[in-house]
Order: sequence, then C-alpha cells, then structure tokens
Amino acid sequence: MPITPLVAVTESVQHRITSAVVEGFSQWWQLPLLVVVVLALALVSLAIYRRDAAELPRGLALLLVTLRLGALAALVAAYLDLRRTAEHEIAFPSRVAVLVDSSASMTLEDAPADGAEGVAPVRSRAEEAVEVLDGGGLLAALGRRHEVSLWRFDADAEQVTLLPAPGADAAPAIPAATADGAETTPPAAGWRERIRPLGFETRLGEALGAVLDQEPGESLAGVVVVTDGASNGGLDAAAAAAALARAGVAVHAVGVGAERLPANVRVADVLAPARVFPGDRFGVSAFLQAQGLEGTTARVELLEAEADDADGAAADAGRVIDTVETRLAADGELAGVRFELPGLGSAGRRRLTVRVVPPAGERNRADDAQSAEVEVVDRVTEVLLVAGGPTRDYQFMRNVLQRDKSFAVDVLLATARAGASQDARRILDAFPPTPEALSAYDAVVAFDVDWRQIDPAAQARLERWVARESGGLCLVAGGVSMDAWLGHPDCATLRTLLPVEPAHSGQLITEAPAGFTDPHPLAFTREGQDAEFLWLAGSRAASEAAWSGFPGVYACFDAREAKPGATVYARVPPLGDGPAVGDARREGPIFMAGQLYGAGTVFHLGSGELWRLRGLDDSFYERLVTQLVRHVSQGRLLAGSRRARLLVDRDRYAVGAAVVVRVVMADGDAVAGRALPDCRAVGPDGAAVRVPLAAEPGRPGVLQGTFVAGREGSWRIDVGLPDGGEPGETLSRRIQARLPDRELERPRLDRGALEQVAAATGGTVTFLADGPWTPGRAGELAARLPDRSRREYEPGVTDTSFKQRLNTVLLGVGVGLLCTEWILRRLVRLA
Repeated sequence: MPITPLVAVTESVQHRITSAVVEGFSQWWQLPLLVVVVLALALVSLAIYRRDAAELPRGLALLLVTLRLGALAALVAAYLDLRRTAEHEIAFPSRVAVLVDSSASMTLEDAPADGAEGVAPVRSRAEEAVEVLDGGGLLAALGRRHEVSLWRFDADAEQVTLLPAPGADAAPAIPAATADGAETTPPAAGWRERIRPLGFETRLGEALGAVLDQEPGESLAGVVVVTDGASNGGLDAAAAAAALARAGVAVHAVGVGAERLPANVRVADVLAPARVFPGDRFGVSAFLQAQGLEGTTARVELLEAEADDADGAAADAGRVIDTVETRLAADGELAGVRFELPGLGSAGRRRLTVRVVPPAGERNRADDAQSAEVEVVDRVTEVLLVAGGPTRDYQFMRNVLQRDKSFAVDVLLATARAGASQDARRILDAFPPTPEALSAYDAVVAFDVDWRQIDPAAQARLERWVARESGGLCLVAGGVSMDAWLGHPDCATLRTLLPVEPAHSGQLITEAPAGFTDPHPLAFTREGQDAEFLWLAGSRAASEAAWSGFPGVYACFDAREAKPGATVYARVPPLGDGPAVGDARREGPIFMAGQLYGAGTVFHLGSGELWRLRGLDDSFYERLVTQLVRHVSQGRLLAGSRRARLLVDRDRYAVGAAVVVRVVMADGDAVAGRALPDCRAVGPDGAAVRVPLAAEPGRPGVLQGTFVAGREGSWRIDVGLPDGGEPGETLSRRIQARLPDRELERPRLDRGALEQVAAATGGTVTFLADGPWTPGRAGELAARLPDRSRREYEPGVTDTSFKQRLNTVLLGVGVGLLCTEWILRRLVRLA
C-alpha cells in the first residue's frame, strides 16, 4: 500500500522580539521619520527641564529628566506594538534509499566459481543480499552520515524501515499490514524478515519511481539497489533512471547472482493428480529448466515409492516405472515432459519422483529431482443428485456418473412420480431423513432445488454434514425455484452455504423480457485458469484452447460478489465483449465460485448449462463432471482421521504465497478449554516452521493458521492431535511450491540492465561475481554519496500572553513614572 514518507528531523526553537508597527512600514522613509520624531520628543523634554530645573540641585534635576524620558520610552514601546514569536530551526538529515530485491528469483542458489568449491558455503541470492547489508557493513557505512530508508521491491515496492542518521531522533517504524488487515509496528531489527524473497515479479523501474515519488527529494543523496537485475515487468528501468537523473539522484547498483550460470538442468515443476483410483489412467507432467545445455538430450525417469514422511527420506528413492528422453530448451525456457501411467495398484499414498539423469558438465545435482504425492483411493464415491426437475444437466451428469464405476449414484427428483424409472442405483422419494443416512454420501449435487420443500431440520443436517463431515456440495442455480427460496426465512441455512452473494432481484440476467439469443462466453479468473479440476485437457494450455472454443451459456444467476474467503473461478462478461478466457476485468455475474465451509467444500454454478460442452466433445463434459464431483468430495476421500480433518485451499502454490491451513475437529465445540493441535510445516530443506493455530471466528471447532511457502519444492504439513496431554495421532498433507514462470525465465544476473541504470544517473555498479563484498567496498560506496542535510527556518505563532504581560508592564511603568515625576515637581514647587 502507499506510504507517507517519514523524515527524521532535529528541531530547535529561538525567540524573537519584533514590532508590528515597524514591520507594517512599506516605505523606506517611515522608520527614519519615526526615529526623528522620538528624538525630537526627547530633546523637547530635555529643553523643558533645562529651563524649569535650572535652580534645582543637579542630582534632582537628572532624576526628573530620567522619569520624564522613561515615561516617554514606555509610551513609545506601547506604540510600537512589540510581540514575541518563536522561530523554529529544522535540520533535515541526508537520506539514502536502499532497495532490496525480494522477488522469487532471489531464492536461487548460484554455484560457486571455478576453484571455489568447499571454500565458502553456497548461499541463496537473498542471503547474499542480507550479508551485503549487514555483515558487509553497507548499512553501517551509510548510517555514518545519512539516515537509511530501507525498501523491498518485487511486484510492488514498500518501505520497510527507517534507520536514523547519527544524532537524529529515531523515526517511527513503518506500519506493516497483517493477514487480517490490522497494522502492527515491527521493530527496526525485523527488516530481515520483511525483505524475504516472496514476490512473483521483479519491477525495478516501478520501484525506482516509487522512491522518487515518496522520498524527500531535497534530502535524497542517492539510491542503492541490491538485486540480480532480472526485471521482468512494469515500468522500464531506464525510464525511471532518467527521471532520477533529472532530479540529480544517482543510483548505485550492487549485483548479486551469477551472470553466466553454470551448466545445469533442474526439475522445475511436477504436475500429478492429488488422488486417483486404482487402475485409472492418469498423466504426470514435469517441466525442465536448463542453463548452458540447449539442444542437449536428457533422460528423464519417473520413480514410484511408498510415501515416507520421514524428514531424511531420499527424494529420489524408489523404482523406475517409466523413462523418456527430451531435448532441453534454450537458457531459462521450460521443456515439458509427459508420462502416461496405466494406473497404480492398491490403495495408499505414493510418492512419484521425476528425476533427470545429469548430463555431462552439470555441476549442481541438488535440483535434479522433484516429487509429488498421489493418494490412491480404493473406494467408490457416493453421490446424491437432487433436482427440482429433469433438466438436461441433471440427466447428462447422472448418465456420466452412472457409467463410471468409481461412482455410485442415487437420485432424488422432485417431479418424479412414484415408481418412475431412473438410471441410478437408488431412487429416493425424500431427502435423507437422518444424519447417518446423509453421512453415507460423499457429494450432493443440487439442480435448481426448491429448498422450501425440504424442512429446516434437513437443511441443518446438510449444513452440519458439509461443515463437520467434509461433505461436498455443488449448487446449480436455475430460473424456476432459486429466486423463491432465497428470500424464504426457512432457507437461511442454505443461503449461508452459498459462496456468492445473490443480487436483490435474484433473476437470471439473460432472461430479460426482450430475451437474448446469443451465448455468453465465460471469462476465467487467474484462479480459474490454475484450477486443474476445471481443465478440459491434460495441460493448462490445451485446456485454455478447449475452453476458447466453447461458445458460452445463455443464462447465469445474478450474483456479482463472492463471500469473504470464497474463490471466483469464472464470470459471464457482458454480451458483445467476445471470448475472454483469462480476462476477468470486464466484471459480470459469477458463473463458477467455490469456498471451504468448515471441513467441506461448496461449489456454485450460475446455471445448469455445462452440458453444452458436449457440442465440442463428449469427453470434455465427462472429464469436467467427474473432476468437479471429485473436487467437492475430496475432504471425504482424504478424511484420514475420525477426530479431525486437515484442509488446505489447494495442492499447489507459488513460492512466497500464503498457505492457509484449516483443522476441523470432529467434536466441534469441545475444542474450547483443551490443548490445541501442534501444526508444523516442513520445507524442502527439512527445516520445520511452527504454524500457530487459532479458532476461526463464527465456526466452532475450526482452527486456522497461515504460513508462507518461502522455498521451492515439496512441503509437508503435519498436525499432531493431542491425546490427554500425550502425543497422539498425526495428520499430514503435502503441497507443492514452485517459482512463478516469469522468475524462471531469466534467472541470471542482468549486468547490462544495472550498468545502464547506473550510467544514466551518474552512479556506480558493483557485482559480487567480480569479487567478495567487504566493509572497505561499503565505505567506498558511502563516500560517493553527497551529504544533503539541510536546515530550514520557520516562524512560529505569536505569543499573545507575552503581549498582554508587556502592555500591562508598560502601562504600570508609564503611570508610575509620571506619578513619581508629578509628586517630585510638587515637592520642589515646580509648575
């Protein structure tokens, strides 16, 4: 968020006595005339007493003259209208802005230079940056003459803290926003945590522009940038440097990382389904990123092993089940590899590892393998389809699920007559009457159901089944019943389950009286593009191509806002905007949205028109339906424990993203007063991070915690359930963290960009690849920065009490002197 620049100042106060009369003179002759008049009055007084007091003793005559002149002086002082004002002297210290790159590319570890193996430990670029600032003495060297404004930048720029110059008062720390929106004030010593590399992009140009806009230009002595120079978005850094040059501010760059990366190939990412069924065919995709090996043929292996949660388990252990060869792409580009598996065996957790056999010349073997966990679920997914009428989407979904042997389908059709035939395992004539009956199902799909016909007790059972038993609920909107039940008081429970906020009208926006005959294309949000359960093909690119051929839908329930915590996957843009896959800027009603509700998942569809995908290809519809039902029922398929369930929003996160962990206790309110579960996140390097859990407001028995996936690779989340004060059962879940594509494309040090910025502003550039950073180099850089401290003087307010006291004193003195003179004249018998 934008910040207000803070300037550390030193202020001193001096008092001045001035005359309002004199300051009001506008002509040069007015002050001399006043002096002449005052002198004339004094001379007249002297002449009078010289004549009148000629026969008096000399001492008495002088006393009378003094009294007369004193009274005259009091009158003159009163006429001058004297006043006292406070003048403020403000000292502004010189300031240096230090920008530290906090993008995800700073997490990369560069191999040591030739002959340097074993001399020093390999550190990430972010650790090198901290070493330059702290251990290398840069902050200390700059702080001898300047106050240091420390910034971090990636996709945006933010001031982290302000380190005061010597002798200056410490400036207040910059407020930091917490996850819940509150603001805290971190200590200055916490800047290391604030510059952790968590960003998805590197926008050096915009960071330089933010510094120029928000820092005090008169006191800014220079800008020091610590970065790998790999700017990949936003304003051109050269344009921002030109603006700094016009302001007379030099940019001094410190380049970290390697300019020429060593020959290396790494497994950048592995895509595998989180859960499969025994015997189901599925695919595993991997992406390789190479440096210095363009055109080289690499052998890639897929290994299978039993999932082992031990921290020391080898990541590439297991048996080889498939091997392919691929040609490596140009430096920084990703090369895709696909494994098609006929299925896995018995139920259980498997670890699938993609390992690249190191080609000749590769030096870094630590990133040659990456794993993903797959849960083999050997059970049928129990599905209940509830429909207000025999809509096409209901019929097509029933047929698809009924033909799939991994699903068991029961139906409840409101309009069906007794004894009617349906292609399903069982035909219900009423909603499951008991919690036990409802608990038999993993997912419920409701097609435009009139919930007024289902009693509130049954709705409460449904809500508890979702929240406590990890039930999956898919609500398909329609134009027949939905508007009626939304406003009914008996259906308040169902409204809480919806992940969207319906509009007041509650109508299908395309069913206006005039009618629309053209379909409305879907606009997927970024979350929708990333959601694999919405993919129509095996890869994101192929899925986007398939969705781009979908002409769209003819109706969508009018709900334009999602509830807090819900995720919007797709909207329906206004008609006439054309296909907009991936473009959610043209806001329209929400067509797809989902949310975690307690331990379960609720999904909303704006209308029952997914069946129109069959117009492109039957397989598209079949794939989407099965993936959607399995997505909402995932909590039931991976329940893991009768006492609690461990949930995360998704299986894959970008490096630096916040991972929200939810633990839903089966006994609900019994959490109060008991020891909370111990939650830890174990990173790819084996380091464990404690994740504090706290009760989620308004949801008894639901605990929530958050941690940041700060490193690339596989993370394991462990939740230890307390058992009477002793360690008890442990729940585990794995997620994958990967670097954003932009940060992977050009990970090398961009020497040219930094040299261009420094040259344009008259600054200098230093590269750690040319030699280690030392306190001496820090001192040399600090010596190049001018001292731009300055002083300003500002008048203060007039002291009104001083004027009142002075007038009182002048009046008293004047009256006293005149009275004394009069008494003395009477005593010596002067007229």
